[in-house]
Amino acid sequence: MAISVTYHHGLTKGQRKEWRRKGFATAVLYGKGIETRQLLVPVREVIHRIVEQGGKQKAVLELTDGSGQPLRVRVKEIQRHLTTQEPIHFDFAVVS
Repeated sequence: MAISVTYHHGLTKGQRKEWRRKGFATAVLYGKGIETRQLLVPVREVIHRIVEQGGKQKAVLELTDGSGQPLRVRVKEIQRHLTTQEPIHFDFAVVS
């Protein structure tokens, strides 16, 4: 099942904090042959799928914005808040 994402074109610090309170994190999607995109992803869904598949090194996720084919991606990096250790940013690489 694909994780629903939202594209954005830059957020202010306040907007990022507001989205984090709602349960979302920022993310970057990149890969060969595609333009780099900035996303908002639901943190709990992403972490749940990563844990289901045995950790970050093995996980392949499907992301969709609701308009087309889901993209298969690997998690390259998870950035966490210094004190709370909550995920605040993900780097995704498209699997070809």
